[in-house]
Amino acid sequence: MLLKGLGIKFKVKPADIDESIGERFSLPVLKKLALDKAFASAVKVKEGVVIGADTIVIMEGKVFGKPGTEAAARKMLRELSGTVQSVWTSVAVIDTETGRESVKASVSRVKMAKLDEAVIRKMAKKNADKSGAYAIQEDDPYVKRLSGSETNIVGFPLELVRQMLKDFKVI
Repeated sequence: MLLKGLGIKFKVKPADIDESIGERFSLPVLKKLALDKAFASAVKVKEGVVIGADTIVIMEGKVFGKPGTEAAARKMLRELSGTVQSVWTSVAVIDTETGRESVKASVSRVKMAKLDEAVIRKMAKKNADKSGAYAIQEDDPYVKRLSGSETNIVGFPLELVRQMLKDFKVI
């Protein structure tokens, strides 16, 4: 997990919330989703700082979230094949003792190679639970970072999280 690289102790407390964001991109909605995740996890802890994050892929204003099924992932990958996309991650940090909160976002641009049907099937099979139905850390030959944070494309912009945790005096 990327957070281990910051040298802090942490526990994962998954948030059980509706992750629907709609079909068209809205940064305020993405930020609210990260904050909702952080709040849902914050109620499970008595003290400390909680991080909530959500990542989506955007192509021509259309949102590509987690497809959920292999069939939906194949459809998504066919649309994204050969295109340039933006990967947005919103991160929310909440101090459970003071109630202080901060929400920021990171964006990266990627270019996906033109995928043949065999590659689409392979990627869809293992990435139906990932935004855009791909994972740059696993499918690197097909997805290239053009700009922005690589850890953002993975789904957790470490540079942004590091700065936010410094602002909260955690590191």
